[in-house]
Amino acid sequence: MDARIWDEARTCFGAAAYTAAVMLCRKLLFHIAVDKGLPASNARGRAPGFQECVNHLESRGVITKTMLGWVDRIKDVGNDANHEVTPVTKADAEAVGAFTQQLLTLAYALDAMMKAQGVATDDEVSQ
Repeated sequence: MDARIWDEARTCFGAAAYTAAVMLCRKLLFHIAVDKGLPASNARGRAPGFQECVNHLESRGVITKTMLGWVDRIKDVGNDANHEVTPVTKADAEAVGAFTQQLLTLAYALDAMMKAQGVATDDEVSQ
């Protein structure tokens, strides 16, 4: 996963560019799914849909059933920002940012901590 996109989203939050920040968070979820093994495109050259990304992350154990509400919130607010170009409120953007940050922590930071301590992660064990 390219950390520059998360850095750019955080810059958008800091500049009160909430719609742009949420759109980047939504896109990050797609990139996390691809990084965790989902093909970036299908046989027709199309990117996977949001629900396909969510299903993949759940099947890989990156997200749990109890986290689906968070992910739906990223999707719902992100869809409005992306497809309807609806301005996003600060409160909605902060919630999406918090959910995205936790997803990034679960998907990457904790595994990196385990690796630093010499403990194999689930991704390494399954390979």
